[in-house]
Amino acid sequence: MSESGQSSVGQILRDAREAQGMTLEDAAARLRLMQRQVEAMETDDFDSLGQPVFARGFVRNYARLLGLAPEALLARMEGAPAEPTAVSPAAPSQPHSWLSSPWLILLLLGLLLLVGVPVALYWWLNSEEGNNSSERVPPVTQSRPAPVAVPAPVAEPAEAVPPVVEGAPAPVPVAPATPAAETPEAPGQDEAGAPEAPATSGVLHLEFGDEAWVEIKDASGRMLHRQLNPPGSRVDVEGQPPFDVVIGNAAQARVTYNGRPIDLNPFIAVTVARFTLEE
Repeated sequence: MSESGQSSVGQILRDAREAQGMTLEDAAARLRLMQRQVEAMETDDFDSLGQPVFARGFVRNYARLLGLAPEALLARMEGAPAEPTAVSPAAPSQPHSWLSSPWLILLLLGLLLLVGVPVALYWWLNSEEGNNSSERVPPVTQSRPAPVAVPAPVAEPAEAVPPVVEGAPAPVPVAPATPAAETPEAPGQDEAGAPEAPATSGVLHLEFGDEAWVEIKDASGRMLHRQLNPPGSRVDVEGQPPFDVVIGNAAQARVTYNGRPIDLNPFIAVTVARFTLEE
């Protein structure tokens, strides 16, 4: 009991566990924690659980396991940590209607122009040709052609043959001069693309109390970190946000983003945490 006459957080957790007939071993196994960590929560020894963000995460999971409202218990814990970094869960991409795609609309307009313009031009030319032919062609009457006098063939003058001089060298044929190929001019310096502005970056710092598998991708989908991290190791990952993060055995991991702590417990399903860190 606390000084105000109300049961402490640990007492409420212990009473709820005993009321359900659950042993410490069963609770530790279902929470994937050590038995001493469960005993520390039931005796209000939250300092032994590490930093407040880890202690609050353990209490939240324990309360959910026992069917209790975690918010009421967390509000009564002492040493509430500062407001953590805003983290939004990775939401599935919303299906987009194919009719609302601007590229599809442009493609349809291009196909319409590609097909419609030749058809309209062909129809217009045929209609003009039909109108002109109906207006200009006179009625045809059969008549015998008048005899045409064929002129006598005129003998062509013989070409003058130059005299052949013995011992003179034969003329050398000369090929006509061809214009030199034009050399394409190199593009001006002003056509070169301007350098892109540097993208903003963020730094993720991870510490592991036990073995944990980690995958981290940046905004372009490039894999920045993917490996099994041993107990007691630390990792710093820098890249362009937002980050897609997957952490196995997340209860034994501690994460900070640009120096601000991240509460992983809201994103843990069984033992794996999946979330997106925005800028």
